[in-house]
Amino acid sequence: AQAVQRWPPKLVEAGPKEFSELYDKEVRGAITRILQLPDGTGVVTSPSGTDIELAPVAIAKSLHPQAACVHQVVAAINEIGRGVAQAAGGAYTSKVSPVAEIVPRPPASFHLTDRDITEHLEVTALDARCGATGDYIDHSATIAEAVARGAAAAEPVIVHTVLGTKTNKREPFPEGTGCEAADASTFVVVDACQGRYTREEIADLLGKNALITITGSKAWCGPPFSGALLIPAPIMQRLQAMAPADAWVPDMMQHYFTRDDFPETLPAFRAQLPELQNKGLALRWLAALEEMEAYFAAGGDSEAARGMVAQWREGVAAEIEQNHPAIELFEENDTVLNIKVAGAGQTLGTAKLRVLYRLLAEDAAAEVAAAGVALTPEERRVLSTKCLIGQPVHICEDFGIVRLALGANDVRALMEDLNVQQQINVDAQILRKISLIARHAETLLRA
Repeated sequence: AQAVQRWPPKLVEAGPKEFSELYDKEVRGAITRILQLPDGTGVVTSPSGTDIELAPVAIAKSLHPQAACVHQVVAAINEIGRGVAQAAGGAYTSKVSPVAEIVPRPPASFHLTDRDITEHLEVTALDARCGATGDYIDHSATIAEAVARGAAAAEPVIVHTVLGTKTNKREPFPEGTGCEAADASTFVVVDACQGRYTREEIADLLGKNALITITGSKAWCGPPFSGALLIPAPIMQRLQAMAPADAWVPDMMQHYFTRDDFPETLPAFRAQLPELQNKGLALRWLAALEEMEAYFAAGGDSEAARGMVAQWREGVAAEIEQNHPAIELFEENDTVLNIKVAGAGQTLGTAKLRVLYRLLAEDAAAEVAAAGVALTPEERRVLSTKCLIGQPVHICEDFGIVRLALGANDVRALMEDLNVQQQINVDAQILRKISLIARHAETLLRA
């Protein structure tokens, strides 16, 4: 709130030139400074981590203008943003456009026309886990086949991997793609939109010549709809060296990107985008950057913080084991604890977990009582507590999970207050409400 209050007069009064200068300094420059990005790294912003998927396609096509097809492999589609694979395929994901007022929702077969090559995009979408067991799937062979197919056709390939899925799984970096070569036709895009990464991980990925998508929301706790693409210096140099006429900006991008989203070091792209001041995006990023800066200033990226997070995991795991027979830890992934919930004699699937999630977020005492469940005063108190946790995630045919997760503000609080037990106590309250609802699952969780 304090950061936003510093901006409005400038935002309201600034003309195009002044706004561009402010945006470059206060948003793009702040992302570079706070994440300590290597010299030469490019930062392209967008209204969300979904829309930003259009930028790697534009980059690949611009660097390979004669290609008839851009091949894409999108991993872990059921544990990343819902519209990512759709956006990577060049399809609209909403009837509301961030830049234009309204974009009529196109049919499923809609493809861009004229200069667009969307109808020639080939997208292979891969599930994160085995549908029968929930085990993580090794897709290295599928990725290798896609890379080989693209090379044989002299067409670019974009391999999407994930640094922190919704369950905070880290996919292995795809080896052997050749993405680090000076003239690479294979590009690796790392989805880090959940915001659970270190500066060191970002620097390492950029050093491997990977493009990285980020947002200011999710674990960073900023407002929704603030995305960005980090472009490693070697790819920036290739984009700056290409013929300006080769810069490929499909008409669709004009609904999601403005001139200020691209840095001045990429003038060929900027020239094809609308000269609009997306002040809402600027404010959303500004609010997110405030928390990001506070997190790193408090040592959230330090070994000490990782030690306190480990204590939190151990404390919550002990609370589950000792007091909550209906709850089982499925995976412990750093700042995310993925839990299974049993009710009415079976582990709950995603549909029933959505009902559980809704009841957790509400004062559920009256609704539970109205369903005919007799409650003690203490149980009423537990049910009346509003608990916000991570949304349900489908794991396999037999079950889904919900997530107890620490956001950047939670980790910062651990470092500033040095009180891990306080956070464990908060999660113990959530677990008590989950257990109470699960005890009456047959009555309450009718999906």
